[in-house]
Amino acid sequence: MALLGEAKARQQRKLKMSPNGNARAVYRVDLPSYHADCDANYLRLSKLLPELSQRALWRYQLPGGTLVLRVVERSRYTTEVSLVAEVNLNECQWLEPPDLTVRLYHDACMAEVIKANGRGPVGGKGVDTAYPNPRMQHADERPQANRFLGEWLEYCLANGRAEFELVLDGQRF
Repeated sequence: MALLGEAKARQQRKLKMSPNGNARAVYRVDLPSYHADCDANYLRLSKLLPELSQRALWRYQLPGGTLVLRVVERSRYTTEVSLVAEVNLNECQWLEPPDLTVRLYHDACMAEVIKANGRGPVGGKGVDTAYPNPRMQHADERPQANRFLGEWLEYCLANGRAEFELVLDGQRF
């Protein structure tokens, strides 16, 4: 009987350990929350990217700079969009503006960050849960990037003004 209880206790401890044997709890993705963030980001980007099927470039004036959204790649069910913030040089710059590449899944109505500051894929396939790892990523890197995208898009929607070209009788103003 004692052996059975001891084996059960050992199995319980093993379940709470990470794959590399640390006593820390294993990270579990909160999938409903992650999908909610991706769904909300798709809706936010839909507001910022009108006429997505016809246009390839959008510019929004923000306090202290400009947000440039550019289509990188189009396919039947997905579109990759680059979000780059350009900062006015005369402004005091203490934080590097974000440079994100986002994939929009039109059939699922979801948007997901696939590259951050030119480094991708965010989170990779099966992130090594040991820390430090070769890419210096935490297990929850992908949800963090998508939450950041949501906050950034909310800021852009609240404070951005669209730039547009006015064309009258063939003349651009």
